[in-house]
Amino acid sequence: MVERMRMKRLLPLALLLIGAAPSDHPRSYLLSVGNIPLSDTESIEAFSVKTWGVEFEAVCRIPPGWRIRAGSSATPDGEIAGIGSQGVTWFNTASPKALQSFILVTLHGAVQKEDIGVPGNGVPATFKGTVTISTDDGDVDRPLTHRNIRLTPARRCPVR
Repeated sequence: MVERMRMKRLLPLALLLIGAAPSDHPRSYLLSVGNIPLSDTESIEAFSVKTWGVEFEAVCRIPPGWRIRAGSSATPDGEIAGIGSQGVTWFNTASPKALQSFILVTLHGAVQKEDIGVPGNGVPATFKGTVTISTDDGDVDRPLTHRNIRLTPARRCPVR
């Protein structure tokens, strides 16, 4: 009985490790980037998030003055990235409205909050990256994790 329970817990990990994701209950979400601590004089000028097990369905909206890149390869890894064109397009709020519900994605399993196993031989976190912040002393990169990504259930992009 104990062995069966252990196998049940490990099956999703085993499926990911051999390249097969459980796909019996995929869910679509609108993805938001935010909850980024900023001081009064700081602004968000770029971000890049590596993804694992995320299917990109659509970029619903591109913030004015920004370039957004979203996609994946034939493997479960992918990326969401954005960069503002100049200081006036950068965001000076922790959760910019322009980065709320702006990408439609599908997940086939739960969000993996941390890396599991050895890098290159394990399962990476679902979302892991950096945000580039403009400060009075120059640019700094700060980490982005699952805490900075909000997923809202949805079937399509919001209507404008």
